[in-house]
Amino acid sequence: MYQPALPTSNYFKLSNAIFRHGLTPIQLAVYSYLVCCAGQKEKCWPSISTIADACNCSPNAARAATNVLHERKFISKRENFMEWRGKSRQSNNVYFLLALPHPPLRPKPTYREGA
Repeated sequence: MYQPALPTSNYFKLSNAIFRHGLTPIQLAVYSYLVCCAGQKEKCWPSISTIADACNCSPNAARAATNVLHERKFISKRENFMEWRGKSRQSNNVYFLLALPHPPLRPKPTYREGA
């Protein structure tokens, strides 16, 4: 039986703890994409439209997701500005991956006898 060769590159690691933080699917996709882009560097600078295209969402949804990730301390972001035709314009943000916050502790389940 033929088994195709498994790819040996183009992987990134993501902690299983990410699923305990209650992120929405878009927030999880955006965070995963930023982790993928950053690789070993822990920083990346994709544009909002690039993030939106990669995560199959609108630019507004991608921007909202990066804002939530920033507020919840998953990432830090720095705005970049560049000179163009004598005017300062915003360029792509630089995103820095931070250590994952400790996931919230789940309460121990309570069991009732006879239930």
